[in-house]
Amino acid sequence: MYFIDCKMRDDLDALLVTPGERYCDCKEDCLCGEQNEIEWQWDEKYASKTLRLSKMNLEVNFNPGYSMGTSAVRGNKLMASGRHHYWEVKMITQVYGTDIMIGVGTSKVNLESSGLTFTSLLGLDSESWGFSYKGDIQHRGQKQKYSLPFAQGSLVGVHLDTWRGTLEFYLNRKPLGIAFTGLRGLELYPMISSTAAQSKIRITHSSSIPVTLQLECLAALKPSLRTMLLEGFPGLRHLTTSIFANILQSSYNKDEDELSEDFNILDEFDVAVVGFKKSRRSLTQDDGSMPGTARRECEMCGNTTSVLFALPLCTICCD
Repeated sequence: MYFIDCKMRDDLDALLVTPGERYCDCKEDCLCGEQNEIEWQWDEKYASKTLRLSKMNLEVNFNPGYSMGTSAVRGNKLMASGRHHYWEVKMITQVYGTDIMIGVGTSKVNLESSGLTFTSLLGLDSESWGFSYKGDIQHRGQKQKYSLPFAQGSLVGVHLDTWRGTLEFYLNRKPLGIAFTGLRGLELYPMISSTAAQSKIRITHSSSIPVTLQLECLAALKPSLRTMLLEGFPGLRHLTTSIFANILQSSYNKDEDELSEDFNILDEFDVAVVGFKKSRRSLTQDDGSMPGTARRECEMCGNTTSVLFALPLCTICCD
């Protein structure tokens, strides 16, 4: 029997660098893709003892000496309900080792639980949801392939829709599809974890915006119709200057005749309720409702009728 000390473990892990997609080709730390809007920072009160925070608590240096296990930290602000939340982090150093993860979790997540073990922490239990640098997503300890890996220089975005209860990730501003559903009503914090020694991750953007019918309807428009509307109503232009203009619209810009299945990981219940079909050429769906609606209970009046995809409200309440 033989043992590998922590320093040797770090050296071995460094050889297992996974090639991934970068946002830019800069060889050293840069400001490419970074934005000035910051709504929250990492919380030093809820951080592993084996990490260091710097740059106004926006940058995390995991295991600055050598790694003995898994370090983690959560944000200092609860993700309020009834809002779209979006934040981005940049991989400053090489991405390697057992796992580096980005995600969300409740206050019940024990960030010190794996301090002496190397593990994929976020999503290991029922209180957190995580996205691994290897391209997997995880919840309740169950992993599923989700995307290509990310690497040093990658921008990883997180979109939490607390109204619908969905969580979607972005890689270098490209949407990867819905990763998790069923998060509505939960009190969630942003979280990251790493097993890699001397690995650095920095918040480059964090913001939120209220869920409104105006915003949802604008996001649902095709680009050509959106341009036409903005030319006629310049007062709506402020909605298109936000980063959410592109984030929210990306969910609606799929081909009308075919729903992309590459990265859309909706569970069977969601697909059954929404009633999507691969081909949507018909003017009506299987339940007789019009496209863009589904037969389910309106969350405002409680009637079971045709409910809009964009908001869980019936056409009467939306009027």
